[in-house]
Amino acid sequence: MNEKNSTNSCQNGRITSFTQMGQMEQQPNKPRFGGDNIRTVDAMIDFIYPPVPFPSNKIFKALGEVKIREIIWHHHTLLLKTKVGDLFPRNEEALKMAIDKSADFFVEALGGDQIFTEQHGEPHLRMRHFKIPIDENDREIWLAMYKKTLKEIAFPQEHLQEFWNWIEPLSIRMINRRTNMDAIKRHPWSDVEKEFIKSGEEE
Repeated sequence: MNEKNSTNSCQNGRITSFTQMGQMEQQPNKPRFGGDNIRTVDAMIDFIYPPVPFPSNKIFKALGEVKIREIIWHHHTLLLKTKVGDLFPRNEEALKMAIDKSADFFVEALGGDQIFTEQHGEPHLRMRHFKIPIDENDREIWLAMYKKTLKEIAFPQEHLQEFWNWIEPLSIRMINRRTNMDAIKRHPWSDVEKEFIKSGEEE
């Protein structure tokens, strides 16, 4: 991701929520709390996460692991053409590892074997992405490229709603930098359904 404005505390990598404090490295010989001097934590700009309805295994049964991995690769190929592409490693091998790791998560989350958990532990999306600033606009791009992916790979119509109802709130979990006090924009299935129906009718 491009370097953020260093004058805005919610974009410059400093603490922006209490839950992130545990992720900050403690300075040698300097306690995080109860030191000799007063220490101030930046004002918080945060939000309450909506519930995330993880899908049943119907999608995995319909698509299988290979197809799910193709979807993840297609999505990342689109992302690399946007400014979100700056998130990813330039090294080809490191990039492949990052995408495969994401694919492992999707395979497991959709009903496959526990390949992500066994290799990488619990997902904790926000914590895992914390070193990489991801703001509300980045999340919008991520979702837009997923919408494009689902159209281009002809995702089964009967499973679209279940999949979208999962990744839409899931995408909010990756936001770790706020740029404003506005509520996170939501994209419920009722708002995007017509786009997929239209896309399917034109094929």
